Amino acid sequence: MHLRHAGGNRPPAPTPGVTMKTPFPRLRHLPLLLAPLLLAACTGTTEPQSTTSVALVNAGGTELRVVTPGTATGPRVSTTGAVDAEVLPGGSQLVVAFTDHVELRDAALGSVRTLTAPTGITPCYVRLRASPARDRVAALSDCGSGAAQSLVMYRSDGSLAFVATLSPPSPSTPDLSRFAVTTDQAVWLARPATGGGSELLRADQDGVKIVTNPPLSATVYDLAMRGSSLYAATNTGVRQVSLTDGSLSQSTVLNGVPTRLYGSDRLLAAWLSGTGNQALTVWNGTTSGVASYFTDLRDVTFAPDGNAYALTGTTLTQLDTVLGLSQGTWKATDVATGLNDARAATWLTGN
Repeated sequence: MHLRHAGGNRPPAPTPGVTMKTPFPRLRHLPLLLAPLLLAACTGTTEPQSTTSVALVNAGGTELRVVTPGTATGPRVSTTGAVDAEVLPGGSQLVVAFTDHVELRDAALGSVRTLTAPTGITPCYVRLRASPARDRVAALSDCGSGAAQSLVMYRSDGSLAFVATLSPPSPSTPDLSRFAVTTDQAVWLARPATGGGSELLRADQDGVKIVTNPPLSATVYDLAMRGSSLYAATNTGVRQVSLTDGSLSQSTVLNGVPTRLYGSDRLLAAWLSGTGNQALTVWNGTTSGVASYFTDLRDVTFAPDGNAYALTGTTLTQLDTVLGLSQGTWKATDVATGLNDARAATWLTGN
């Protein structure tokens, strides 16, 4: 991160014995008024216009709740079968997926409306994914037992964009709940290929096609967007994916073997799921750093105020990505504890 320093010509020194008067007395306080703006220019952040909160799917999907750092209480509502949530542009509404339907909810978790169910599929929703701009949200329906899977894409106004059917995966049923919505209004998925390696699929309003032919030799564990670029967590590190032919970059953007990726419009986080504490690494395109260690990471959301929120089954942790990437000071703070089988998290504003 580059720091910009304000500069300019110095005013002339006063003549000895002469008292200089300020033509506009109220301007004597201008430096104090400008101080927050200068600080924002140096850090690359701006003061949030409203409080940033985090909406959680908690208690194994039987509760939705909002956590606002620094406050003791927040909205809570009982639900049945909630599986995931994603915020919409502006931060005042979110999409919530339940096992059998999808809803729009407001920042107080009140139900705005149920989104139109696509015809011809039996909904068994398992996960949501939003585009970097959050103008598209895709829901994956997977009823298991080798049945065909479906992708349902919604626009940010709640209207249905398209439905795509995926053939039953072969050679085995993988975890296809890890996928990414790209900036060209498509969905990319990865699954094991017959004979080893992975194949990448692209779904849009024109249908589904296998992009990689032959399959990739690497094993792809997860996909996520950072801005307009797609990245894959592979057995050889995190690599950028070509949106033209699905090929992987020769160089890695992050080393190691992470199995989970979390993206936003400007940041990418990688985590290696496994036994014991595993590092959550955050990257902004040029600089990376280990934000913290987690044993049971469930979700990560990047808020517009510069904080990331990492969710485990029992705890929500706030991480300062601005100071973390510039100074190595992540200021890890647990803002909610005692959660019960928490499943998903997404930021909100206006609560």
